[in-house]
Amino acid sequence: MAIRSQILDLKPKKESKKFMEIQPAASNIEIQDLKIEPSIQRGSKQRASKGNFSELVKASIEETKLPPSEPGENKPVEYIVKTGDSLWKIGKKLNNIDPFQIAKENGISNPNLIRPGQKLVISTSPSKPIPTLENEEVVASWYGAEHHNKITASGKRFNMYKNTLAHRTLPFGTKVKLVNPENGKIAEGVVNDRGPYVRGRDVDTSYALAKQLGFVRKGVTKLNIEII
Repeated sequence: MAIRSQILDLKPKKESKKFMEIQPAASNIEIQDLKIEPSIQRGSKQRASKGNFSELVKASIEETKLPPSEPGENKPVEYIVKTGDSLWKIGKKLNNIDPFQIAKENGISNPNLIRPGQKLVISTSPSKPIPTLENEEVVASWYGAEHHNKITASGKRFNMYKNTLAHRTLPFGTKVKLVNPENGKIAEGVVNDRGPYVRGRDVDTSYALAKQLGFVRKGVTKLNIEII
C-alpha cells in the first residue's frame, strides 16, 4: 500500500510538470507576437520612404561636397630641378611665376647655383605680372672699372669681367640673350643690378658683355634683347 500511495503521489507531480512546460510555451508565443508588431511598423515606414531614398542620397552627397577652390587660392607646389633648368624657365612652366619670387621663397642668393635634383617649394600665385621680352630693341651702354667690386642692387658685388647687366624692372637672375644688329654678335647675360639712370638708355651691360657684343669703343648702341 505504501508503494501504491507513492505512485499516486507522483502522478499529480508529473501533471503539474507538464503544465509548467506548457506555460513557458504560451509565454513565448506572446513574446513573439510582441516582437512582430514593431518590425511590421518599421517595414511599413521603410516602404513609405523608399520613393525618396535616391533624393536623400543626392542631398547628402551635395552637403558633403567640398567647395571649388578659388583661382587665387593655389597651394605651393614642389618642383624638382631638371638639367638645363633656370629659375626663369621654371617660372614660365608654372604659370609665369616671377623667378625672383622663386629665389626669395627658397633662399637662393645666386640663381646660377641651382642644380638638377634640387627641390624647390614654389607658390603658384604670382605676386606680380611677369614681364615678357621677345626680341625687343633697347638702347644699351656699359659700365666697368669705376664700379668694379662694388655692391649691386641685388646685393652681389659687380664684376666687370662677368656677363651681367642692369635693368630697371626685370627680376634679378633673369637670363637674357643680347644681339648686336650692326655686327651680328650674340651674348648672354644675367640681370643682377638696377639701372641705367640716364634718360634714353634701357640697359647697362658689364664690360665683358660690351666686349663680346663689340661696342666698347662706341659706348652706346642699339641691341636686341630676349629673355631666355
